[in-house]
Amino acid sequence: MSNYQSFELKDGHVMDLVEGMCRHLTTGGQFTDSSTVKRADVENFINVAYYWLVGQMSRWGYSTTVTADAVKAALENVQAIDAAVQVEFAVPVTSSGEENNRYRGLVARRDSIAQSLLQTDALEVMGAVRSKKMSTNLEGTGRSIDRKQTVYSDTDVVPARFPRGFGQRNDVSGVSGRDTPTGADTSQT
Repeated sequence: MSNYQSFELKDGHVMDLVEGMCRHLTTGGQFTDSSTVKRADVENFINVAYYWLVGQMSRWGYSTTVTADAVKAALENVQAIDAAVQVEFAVPVTSSGEENNRYRGLVARRDSIAQSLLQTDALEVMGAVRSKKMSTNLEGTGRSIDRKQTVYSDTDVVPARFPRGFGQRNDVSGVSGRDTPTGADTSQT
């Protein structure tokens, strides 16, 4: 059994993927206690990647309980890439600790794949459960029409300085501000 949390189809597969991406930092193709990056550190990076991915899934409305194999495979890949990003960042190639090209490439790949899976309905199509639709989180640039009418009729609400329809021409039909019960600030009209 693996010593880390993961979205895996087969036990230990995320570690195998990370070792494959970061082969130059392994000892004989595997992370060990004598490799440049210790196995325990890599397992920690895989855990961090798992919880980052769980947070992203929650953010985009997906259930974090994953049972579909296609979803597990996709998330396993993202988790492995994120762990590899952390491994690469742990081994700077310059004395000032600047990011290297491998690190930048892995970050770009991780972000691209995560964005295409999480910010679309791709995971849902593959079998993930979406606990809430993202449209429930959307807020336009204002309130719904019903809510606007409630706010306009509420005398405790400070009227907007520029209510809906302010500044529109009176001779143009369909002016939207006609039903606004409060006018603009009288010092501004």
